[in-house]
Amino acid sequence: MNTTPQTQQELIFQNVAKAKSLGIAHISAEEVIHPGRKITVDGTEMVNFSSCSYMGLETDARLKQGAIDMIDKFGVAFSASRAYIGIEPFNELEDLLSQVFGYPTLAMPSTTMSHLSLLPLLVGKNDAVILDHQVHSSVQFSVKLTSADGVYVEMCRHNNLDFLDNRIEKLSKEYNKVWYMADGVYSMYGDTAPVEELYHLMEKHDQFHLYIDDAHGMSWTGENGSGYVLSQAPYHEKMSLVTSLYKGFGTGGAAIVCKNDKVKEFVKSCGGTFIFSGPMQPATLGAAIASAKIHLTSEIYEKQVQLKKKIQYFQQKAMALSLPVVSDGMTPIFYIGVGKIDVGYKICRDLIDTGFVGGIAAYPSVPMANTGIRVMVNAHHTYEDIDNLLENTAFLFNQALESEDYGIDSIHRAFRMKKASSIA
Repeated sequence: MNTTPQTQQELIFQNVAKAKSLGIAHISAEEVIHPGRKITVDGTEMVNFSSCSYMGLETDARLKQGAIDMIDKFGVAFSASRAYIGIEPFNELEDLLSQVFGYPTLAMPSTTMSHLSLLPLLVGKNDAVILDHQVHSSVQFSVKLTSADGVYVEMCRHNNLDFLDNRIEKLSKEYNKVWYMADGVYSMYGDTAPVEELYHLMEKHDQFHLYIDDAHGMSWTGENGSGYVLSQAPYHEKMSLVTSLYKGFGTGGAAIVCKNDKVKEFVKSCGGTFIFSGPMQPATLGAAIASAKIHLTSEIYEKQVQLKKKIQYFQQKAMALSLPVVSDGMTPIFYIGVGKIDVGYKICRDLIDTGFVGGIAAYPSVPMANTGIRVMVNAHHTYEDIDNLLENTAFLFNQALESEDYGIDSIHRAFRMKKASSIA
């Protein structure tokens, strides 16, 4: 019987099926404890390094109470499109978010819903779209709606500004606007968009516009926790910015940051998902209001400082252990390159057996040869947690390479990394 996958879907299904059989995918956490630092899986406590709630706000008592109060007042769900009727606290949240970002802001149920509303309004039939190769799948999926209307779409190598500059120059001769779509912080490797350089390109090319998703940059950096992109440069009139409230913000939902009130009202009036889909629900809304209030105090800066110390510590420890970390340590996302998928399977399984939940990143999230162990550092973790995770990972990494007969040089080549010393 031929078990070789014949289609992309078959290959994905096969990979996921193996990961599930090993207990490293579709994991069910029964409880969150200590508070947020650990989860239980099959009754066993494990330190959780898979959470993107970077600031640890999801367990904050003020956010919990905000959710409870809103449920008491409006129920579990308010089932109506905001284009017709919305509950009053949305106005409070958007006023607070506008203070966080310094620009009019529209609250949305998710980043995907934001893209689906915004992109068809921004991108015209005579525009061109350039997708960064690693831009989030929610952006790529939403762009398909515009390409169905005849919009020209192409993809460029990740963060390749020379290529991008050249393509803007050529496409500007044929199209009204040239859009580049990128992430502020990339969700797999944890690297960042070259924001200042992209601003220079917007100044250089009149027709160049930037669409950026800063979901993983939110809260842990920037003034008022406004995110990575705005920490690098001010809001540009030719930029569109969407971010998530699911991650560092600690709640749920998303935000569209608009350059002025006119744009905000335009999206509210014409955005497809704003009209035809449901809003953030009361519990999420109440928690988001509480989180926004924290972001507008000095407390957010104290939390940022503490997290950034842990990020720096993780990076230095990983370097000391000679682990092939692909990311540069500027963000809470760390990607330990393993290259071969079977090596990744083994390390993830062994980490769970030693009490740590991270995550395997494999095709289609990354290219076939770029499998890795994806680890997120958040405010709940202790320095002892980081030490224990990395020391165990270094030992298991070396063991997995030996058992799979796979060399460290192959990993360096796959990720185009400089050669490092052997694993400590």
